[in-house]
Amino acid sequence: MVHKEFKLIVTKAITENSGRNIFPVIFKIDDTFTVDETTFNSLQSGETIKRFTQEGIIEFDKYNFKNEVSYTEITVQYGTRKLGQRKNK
Repeated sequence: MVHKEFKLIVTKAITENSGRNIFPVIFKIDDTFTVDETTFNSLQSGETIKRFTQEGIIEFDKYNFKNEVSYTEITVQYGTRKLGQRKNK
C-alpha cells in the first residue's frame, strides 16, 4: 500500500469563522499544512475545503498556498514472521 502526504506552504492566512464576527488566524503565512492525496486532488481541481473545528469552521482553497508542493511517498507493507520458539519450553 502506498500513501502520499503533501506539504503545502501557506501564503494567505487561513482564519476560523465561528459566526461571531471574530476571525482568529489558525494558519499564518509560511506555516506548513499537511494533507493527504484525496484532499490535495480536491484542491488541485479547484474545490474549497471545509474543516470543522471546536469553535467553528476553516475554509481554504489552492490560492491559500504556494504553487509548488513537496510530498512524501510512504510504502506500507504488512506480513507475519515467526520468532522461532521451541515447543518444549
